[in-house]
Amino acid sequence: MSDIELNKPPPEKPRRNLKSLISLPDRPTFRTFIRLCWLDILTQLLCTGLAFLLYKLAPPLAPKHFMVYPGMERSGVAMRYGKPYMKEYISTLVSAIVSVLVPLLVLLAVEAIRGGGFWEVNSAIMGLCSALATTTVFQAFLKFLIGGLRPNFLDICQPSIIHGYSGIGYGNIWHTPEDVCTGSPKDIREAQMSFPSGHSSAAFAGFGFLALYLNAKFKILAQAPHWKMLLFVAPWLIATLLAASKVVDYWHHWSDVIAGSIIGILMAHVAYRMVYRGVYDARVNHLPRRR
Repeated sequence: MSDIELNKPPPEKPRRNLKSLISLPDRPTFRTFIRLCWLDILTQLLCTGLAFLLYKLAPPLAPKHFMVYPGMERSGVAMRYGKPYMKEYISTLVSAIVSVLVPLLVLLAVEAIRGGGFWEVNSAIMGLCSALATTTVFQAFLKFLIGGLRPNFLDICQPSIIHGYSGIGYGNIWHTPEDVCTGSPKDIREAQMSFPSGHSSAAFAGFGFLALYLNAKFKILAQAPHWKMLLFVAPWLIATLLAASKVVDYWHHWSDVIAGSIIGILMAHVAYRMVYRGVYDARVNHLPRRR
């Protein structure tokens, strides 16, 4: 080997420009993609559509009984269901957009920077959408089948007992919204769908999936430096803030928020395991399952 060859500098690594960051060399044809993924996409759309119809059109299945009697303003009933009606701090639409778009944009950014292939990007997106869609229809059915009175229910209901009308149960003081409420029928229907919290379930499904994804890509739970722990905790913090806001504005009880959070966390874990080879196993949790 000559001296020239020995002194030859190593070849420069190709610079990564925007085009190289978003290029997906293993991208299949559109026809192949649809053939492999059409069922997942259709299922996600059906879940989301069914949840929307249940939430917007279906009245609560079971009648919600509550007590109405003279002097109830200072009772435990008023303490639980008589909170003042307030505008939501974070509306349903804003919460849904944040729970979907923020995790999605972070996933895409990480895959672009790390140079992930098409199927890695596809697994991340499909897993996130599966977690959110399943969570949405799950909590929508619970709202329809079980539901419950919101903390601000009495302020929305504005109960008024007609003279001579008697309720049911002990003391004849148990009534339904149809019997005694004088408020807006649309608002009264909404005020009976407290359980579980949809904000909480969507937030923890979306940001929970993101946290699991970041853990896998950056090996956060594998003796990582402290800054990586903050990276893992940040999505959980955002989800907690979105969920807890519903207690502060009197739209949900703590039990609704906790139940919704558990639903979202479970769906995030199941969806992640469906598209990746592990959840917490650092050896394989970054590897997508093959289709």
